[in-house]
Amino acid sequence: MAKSFKPRSVRELLTEMKDVSDLMIDLAYAAVLFESDELADRAHELETRMDGLMYHIRAIAVVVTRNVREARKITGILQVAGAAEAISNATGDIADLVRREIEIHPVVRDALRMADEKIAWVEVNKDSMLVGKRFYDLRLPSNIGVWVFAIKRGKSWIVPPLMDTEACAGDSLIVKGPPDGITVLCKMAGAHKEAWMPGKELPLIRNALAEMRDLSSMMVDMAYSAILLGSHEIAEEVREIEEKFDKLAYKLWLATLKAAKKERNVARLNSLLQMIRCMELISDAADSIADIVLRKMELHPVFARALAEADEQIGRADVTMYSDFVGKSLKMLNLWTNMGAYVLMIKRGERYMFDPSKRVRIRAGDSLIVRGSKRGVQKVKKAAAGGKR
Repeated sequence: MAKSFKPRSVRELLTEMKDVSDLMIDLAYAAVLFESDELADRAHELETRMDGLMYHIRAIAVVVTRNVREARKITGILQVAGAAEAISNATGDIADLVRREIEIHPVVRDALRMADEKIAWVEVNKDSMLVGKRFYDLRLPSNIGVWVFAIKRGKSWIVPPLMDTEACAGDSLIVKGPPDGITVLCKMAGAHKEAWMPGKELPLIRNALAEMRDLSSMMVDMAYSAILLGSHEIAEEVREIEEKFDKLAYKLWLATLKAAKKERNVARLNSLLQMIRCMELISDAADSIADIVLRKMELHPVFARALAEADEQIGRADVTMYSDFVGKSLKMLNLWTNMGAYVLMIKRGERYMFDPSKRVRIRAGDSLIVRGSKRGVQKVKKAAAGGKR
């Protein structure tokens, strides 16, 4: 007799979908940056996995929807899941630039290197302090703000590394994080930090594309924040950034077409146009998530539980008068490197400060919307409340 089918919970599916879409974005950009067919293949495998997750969620929606009230509750879940799938498809298209051997214009890689959150390839030396240690024990995300999202070991890949995965001599770590954190990791690995200078080609396009990459990533984070916190203000900001993004994309399309007049190898510009299109799709998906809040749709409690269990989390840290944060600037606190979380926005009274400057000083009563590892977010919350870090 066949075993009975035991469907997974919507919470589990949503959690995995967010984790998979986040990992796909990292892998796709890394594949382009390092011209890696193997990383592109890993991203493609995750896209297939995402399709399966989406199928399960749709099947559950059909089974549990029995009346109009239940249909309204499940609509929000389907919209978030659909947005995660759209992000997956867009990042899959980015990875396909490598898999289809489309020549990548140098300005695309320069733009990715200029993004606020850096991606790096770090070799582990045989004498490195990392060798033989589990990544769980190293706690790189919460200690130096660096995430290892892939490891190349010989001819095989570990994507993503598990908590009990040990670093080995000769490993190539594919990581993301702030420049300072990556510098620390290079020292720990016994590796030289890659020296890089932007090229001289198409500087306006390079800078605009780097801004689009940062904006699209920030929009996804903010959209999930809007749902988690039930914030209409944050959702409205996502919509405003989306409008700014669209204008920037239009200018970039036009600038790229103008550049074609002087470009000797016009085919290279195809990769640039494809990157713009894919980033637009990611931006639209973030707007779709925020739209749930803007429409005041009834939100199912599984949203909060799913986001609370994702690998990268978003949380709110309320700053009390007893906190060491008070009076210090974000640059002085350096939370991303010291705790493994960074500030997406600050709520000060009725005002929201999005993507705050490093010069901004924290005040008692501020609410920090932070993103990072689970442990990192908890450390920031504790320190903001006045507890020891």
